[in-house]
Amino acid sequence: MAQSHSVGTASTAHLNTQNSPSAEASLVEKTKGGYPFIPKLVLYLPEKLDIDKILNQNPPQFSYKRDRFVYILDLIYSLPSRKKKSIENYSGFTPINKSILGSIIKNYRDYINYLKEHKIVEESSYTNGVVSAGLRFREAYRSILKPVEITSWPLIKNITYLRDHQDFEISYQLEYLKSWFFGKLTIDIEGATNYLMEEYRKDLKNPDIAYPHLRLNSRLYPIEKLYRDNQKLFFVDKTAGRLHTYLTQLKSNLRKFIKFDGKTLCAVDITNSQPYLLQALLSKEGYDRNDMQDRIIQAHPILESDSSLIIMLGVLIDKISKESDVQLFKEIVSSGRFYEEFGKILNENGEIEETSLAEIKGAAKEITFSTLFSKNSSIKFIKSIQLFQKQFPNVYEVLKFIKNGHHPTLAVVLQNLEADLVLHKTCKIITEERPEIPLFTLHDSIITTEDNVEYVEQKLKEILKKYIGAEPTLKIERWE
Repeated sequence: MAQSHSVGTASTAHLNTQNSPSAEASLVEKTKGGYPFIPKLVLYLPEKLDIDKILNQNPPQFSYKRDRFVYILDLIYSLPSRKKKSIENYSGFTPINKSILGSIIKNYRDYINYLKEHKIVEESSYTNGVVSAGLRFREAYRSILKPVEITSWPLIKNITYLRDHQDFEISYQLEYLKSWFFGKLTIDIEGATNYLMEEYRKDLKNPDIAYPHLRLNSRLYPIEKLYRDNQKLFFVDKTAGRLHTYLTQLKSNLRKFIKFDGKTLCAVDITNSQPYLLQALLSKEGYDRNDMQDRIIQAHPILESDSSLIIMLGVLIDKISKESDVQLFKEIVSSGRFYEEFGKILNENGEIEETSLAEIKGAAKEITFSTLFSKNSSIKFIKSIQLFQKQFPNVYEVLKFIKNGHHPTLAVVLQNLEADLVLHKTCKIITEERPEIPLFTLHDSIITTEDNVEYVEQKLKEILKKYIGAEPTLKIERWE
């Protein structure tokens, strides 16, 4: 596998080779305090920044740890890399939650003040007490990333093990999936870096892109970590039970630089996954079969404490299941072209003016997502939600009921159902029947090598039909 010598001109002393499973095992030594000991961790700083030189020439006037400086600076690019939309909507500063930072580094303010004093970073102020104050590198240090190792065990342990949002019990149950990240998974890091550098040069010429260095580094970060990180990001979140890895953070155009045992990877993807999964809330059979009541109670603080409301929801679902708009919704979903068909209905009724198929599909998708994930009060001023309600009034009543008082509930419930069907049912069965098949996941997709796609597709289709009650439409995306 080619190593990247074009991650800028970062010193080759920082470069690591891809570890084999045996090499990986040697890095995780005996446990310390109940946690497997990790001797070192790779983080990232701008290539132009030599933090060790600065600290040696200007020793801080407080008790400090060099690795803590590296961790704080790493956050400037690592945080946006976890949410792709934040890269597109970057305001110049990376918001950093100071309460979380303070739980890791008690005197974090001393560190930030030092970095500001020595003109390494700039800091924004809070916005109405809602948006956390942010950091960004000063112009002199806005360059491509280089890997830098930290060795402080207390800091590594905090970063790796002590995060409240991670469900370690469920993550451990999926360890069999983590094993595929070691050994035969190869990354063409040189090709990926060259691709991103070409995108960066285009961004530099685009006046609409204010911070091209952020786009470059936040997109480079996950594939660099996937290539070099001996631990591999792998955790299930406590909110929805979704599995997060560097693959889930990766820009889609970088997937072609990943192979397994030299073979092309293919993703088996659930078409129109959110509308498809929503069917579990539109019939009493699907509602009971998928334990939707328990999922909703766990996600909704009000319904959790009021059993009468959850009973009313069950009655509502049973009542509307045979209504014509609900049947139409299911019919369109079953076609595998929900957004196209829904958009066509809206277009024929004069509700939207888009003309091309792509525009019609895009409008229908925006209308659907606005309806699913916005607050109920948004219908007063968002026309797209009004259009959904007009077309599917009884479907909307169920969504409205579930979101009442806590609108994130619906998104969490659908994501939790998705994770259950993909991770804990389909992947588990595949591993039990064919343990030699490599498996990776990307939320509503299962990724495997091209020679195993047909089998994986068959198993995913069987599970989805069994639990949702309707034939899914799956599509295959080749990572090439």
